Amino acid sequence: MIISTNNYDLLQPMYPLLIQQFVDDYNLKEGFALDIGVGPGWLGLELSKITDMEIVFFDISQKALDQSKENFKKANVDNRASFIRGDVHSMSFRDDSFDFIMSRGSIWFWAFPEKALREVYRVLKPGGVAIVGGGLGRYLPSSMHKRLSQALKQGMDNRGESRPSMLSFTSMVEASGIPDYRIMTDGASGTGRWIEIHKQN
Repeated sequence: MIISTNNYDLLQPMYPLLIQQFVDDYNLKEGFALDIGVGPGWLGLELSKITDMEIVFFDISQKALDQSKENFKKANVDNRASFIRGDVHSMSFRDDSFDFIMSRGSIWFWAFPEKALREVYRVLKPGGVAIVGGGLGRYLPSSMHKRLSQALKQGMDNRGESRPSMLSFTSMVEASGIPDYRIMTDGASGTGRWIEIHKQN
């Protein structure tokens, strides 16, 4: 998933805070993580800075993977990482492969989100968790959250893009047939759309 360099620059303060939120919420320390739709790889990179997880960067764009690999190398972290090109609708990974799966901002560009969500569930390990959707997270200061939200909305308006309503988002998830999930926003702001998926042991 590719968005403009300007958007990534704009969102730079968000990535470490969103990863810290995931680490706190899901007690992430070690195991195997999958980042879907990586862009320049900032989420996977931030995860590598504060956990011992082995990270797979997964994107349909080779350009995004090359950029992620370069950024990862520059960060001089010790985690093992793989950079794999593929389609989220038909991933090459075995069933029950990942302890944690994250995807921020790419679901809006999936041609068949219900099918892709079933793939996410398939490759998630029992006892694992996946978080898929878009938003800025709960840890940004409120003034920054408001400013970045307004800037992102203006950018979407300029490009003629939109995001689904909460009702249509919920309907999409229900159509996937995933048995254990919840839909969340970014907390008190009410912004963001996230699907938290669990897979029971």
